[in-house]
Amino acid sequence: MEYFKDFFNKIEELIAQKLEKFEEQFSKSKNGEEIKEIMTREETARYFGVSVGTLHNWSKNGTLESINFGGRVYYTKDEILTKLKQAS
Repeated sequence: MEYFKDFFNKIEELIAQKLEKFEEQFSKSKNGEEIKEIMTREETARYFGVSVGTLHNWSKNGTLESINFGGRVYYTKDEILTKLKQAS
């Protein structure tokens, strides 16, 4: 039983390290400004008031840039705000 505890603790540690690297990698935008938040597809869809499918289409056609990491899709709040400003 102790083996499984150690195994799961190691997995948690590795996941935490990967997430930390992810945050470091995407903590700066292309122009070097600090990014304040990274949002999931669901959070982004709620923010825009659209479906996840619409976000997928926007990512596919280049309307909104997504970040793919570990089989998940994320969007930066800066990218979202930039697109909203362009649309208005």
